Amino acid sequence: MMVNETTKISIGICAYNEEENIGILLDNLLSKQNLPRNSDIIVVCCGTDSTPEIVRGFSNRDSRVKLIVEDKRRGKAAALNVLFREARSSDVLVLINADCLPAPGSIDKLIRPLRDPNVGATVGRPQPINEKKGIANLITHLIWNLHHETSLRTVKMSGELCAIRTKLVERIPTNVATDEPYIQRLVQQQGYKIIYVPEAVVYMRGPSNLRELLEQRRRINAGHLQIKWTANFVVPTLKLRNILPALTRVLNSLDVKGLAIIFLGLLLETCARLLARYDLSKGRIPYMWKVLKSTKKLY
Repeated sequence: MMVNETTKISIGICAYNEEENIGILLDNLLSKQNLPRNSDIIVVCCGTDSTPEIVRGFSNRDSRVKLIVEDKRRGKAAALNVLFREARSSDVLVLINADCLPAPGSIDKLIRPLRDPNVGATVGRPQPINEKKGIANLITHLIWNLHHETSLRTVKMSGELCAIRTKLVERIPTNVATDEPYIQRLVQQQGYKIIYVPEAVVYMRGPSNLRELLEQRRRINAGHLQIKWTANFVVPTLKLRNILPALTRVLNSLDVKGLAIIFLGLLLETCARLLARYDLSKGRIPYMWKVLKSTKKLY
């Protein structure tokens, strides 16, 4: 399948109590991404707020928006399986988190490399909109700078914004804590390349307090360890040969304050990894994510 003007594209969004962000995201996708008319936007949602009503309002105005309401929350992986099923007739499925916002034109930039038949997936660049003050905010920026520097050389799938050939992923286990590494493994096992597209920018908000940042890193590390132990797949950011060069490049641009943030970030990450190991040793798999309130206000 070559990506061209006739390529069918679906955009998939998993939303749980996202009434503050879902309208902003849908407006962005419909007005700032120049989507082809044969594309559609599929929103799988559940929860207790007005998210379904907001999506339904967009659907009534634009037939490209499709709403699927789950009767109960089953976790992101289960919601993704609904998207994989619903997008089966499309050539490409673009996944974007409900609490993210792509820069204008990012969707087109994201899918352009899929013109190469050897490319199975592409990944955009998440950029935090957190203020650059406060320890948690500064560590958040550090984490995503390292993610960027690492992906420039060894790409790591990111669920904030990515595109996948629909034929490559039919479903994923519903108990995976982090879906991105599992999808990356599936794509690469089938002999396809994954391309990092840093110009396809997607804005997001990371945790702005240390408690929620530790909670997020604990869950992410649990997911990374889970797939390492169950599927023998190691995400690029767990390999020292990938992360150390990226850290060195970041270090070269930092002052004394920046060095202190790196030290605190490494301390927090160490605690998160130890807690993640403890969780998995007790059979606790965080596939049902805890809502982190400080990440849920885009603007």
